[in-house]
Amino acid sequence: MNERGVASCLEAATGRPVWQQRLDGEFSASPIYAGGAIYLCNQEGKSFVMAPGRVAKVLAINQLADGCMASPAVADGALFVRTKTHLYRIQQN
Repeated sequence: MNERGVASCLEAATGRPVWQQRLDGEFSASPIYAGGAIYLCNQEGKSFVMAPGRVAKVLAINQLADGCMASPAVADGALFVRTKTHLYRIQQN
């Protein structure tokens, strides 16, 4: 993921590009892999959930009230996302 919103997938062994996908917004936070998905949060508070693999696939798009500058964290089966004003704990029951 670059700061302009382009997610890239590369082959680990060769560094050869597999795909690129333009996502909405600018990004400061690092992507995180958890629970079989990749989470990417932009500076406007929109988060993208992508499937790992050889094809770019957005599984979900979610919006939080404020922008997200920090990278999400995972602990005890929950995803923690800090926006400019709140800390969210997201977890399935």
